[in-house]
Amino acid sequence: MIHRSARGLAVGLALAMPIVVGVAAVQFAPTGAPTPSPTSSVGQFAYTGPATATPSDASSASPWWWSPWPSVPDQPSPSGSDAPTATPPGVAPTATPPGVAHVSPPKAPPRTNRPPANSGSVVRVASVPALLEALADNGVGEIIVNNGTYHVSPAGQARSDSLWIGARYARRTRPILVRAATLGHVTFDGGGTSSFGCISFEEGAHDQTWEGFDCADGTANETGVVSFGGYPGMAAPYRITLVSFDILRSCLGDSTSASSPVTDHAFYISEALGGPHNLTFRDITVDGRGGLASAFHFYHSSGANRNAWDVVIEDLHVIGTQQAIMFWDPTIQKVTVTGAFISGALRYAVRFEGGTGVSLIDISSSGSGSAGFYSSMGAKPAGVTFVGDRFD
Repeated sequence: MIHRSARGLAVGLALAMPIVVGVAAVQFAPTGAPTPSPTSSVGQFAYTGPATATPSDASSASPWWWSPWPSVPDQPSPSGSDAPTATPPGVAPTATPPGVAHVSPPKAPPRTNRPPANSGSVVRVASVPALLEALADNGVGEIIVNNGTYHVSPAGQARSDSLWIGARYARRTRPILVRAATLGHVTFDGGGTSSFGCISFEEGAHDQTWEGFDCADGTANETGVVSFGGYPGMAAPYRITLVSFDILRSCLGDSTSASSPVTDHAFYISEALGGPHNLTFRDITVDGRGGLASAFHFYHSSGANRNAWDVVIEDLHVIGTQQAIMFWDPTIQKVTVTGAFISGALRYAVRFEGGTGVSLIDISSSGSGSAGFYSSMGAKPAGVTFVGDRFD
């Protein structure tokens, strides 16, 4: 586990190997409120089988859950089924080979958007159900979570210990801060689940700041360890800030090579009515060496269910994901990534395949398996501004 008392990441060069186009990320999600699905064998929810579709652009009439991986003429497509095979907990992830170390600069002290003084009561909790009860109380302005490790059920199952931050909390009118008693000393643990959703922000949840938490021990099977949106017809989350979050190496996925399926992510930002917006991520660390496809994946939209806008990601540290940051939808607008340090990406550090108003500022990557930055639209695609970046 990585704690904030020693969070500098030693980084090796990524595996060098022939590159093939990965399978598109797909989020299987119900059209209504989240419910457990005991019949599902893949992901969190039941579905009728692997998606099959003819590649098309975003304006096609394909089902909501399918969006094709854009073609890359100079790279062959993979063979075999696109159905995911989860990496069982306890299986050793692909190791990053030794190489020239890239040491990230010291991280700035975390900053928060704390609620103003006298903006509600302060509550200390020592369980996930107690946290959720306090979060539903509009009179509470700050929740302090006692140090420790807390089991969480997959967010989409909406159990008493699931961090499904949805409609129950959208009724709040008071901004709230949820924070670890000590940064890096509160862990939300999936207990080795094969369908890990640590936290999901959905159904219009808004005006929340979460600070100082780790997510650990579970497989993000066709979803994100932390998710925003992904359920068409549900209201978008907005004005959510995450500060000083770690996605630990025990968060597993299927992307153990450069050509593996691209389905399992640390932060997955997807469609919702009006689009998730005014999201801030600050002081984020993702250790993807357990097979996570990306640190941040912006993917999918359909009609009024658009992707994100007005998003800021700053002070991001990523090691060992297949691709660290992926922009993959034309409705993405105004996303700024500033001060990111990416090492050992098995394929690309940053990939851009859609969006407008994307700014990449002071992005540093090293040891990328294929390229630091890639887009099928060229080295300088429309919609992206580069400032002070150093891609390798």
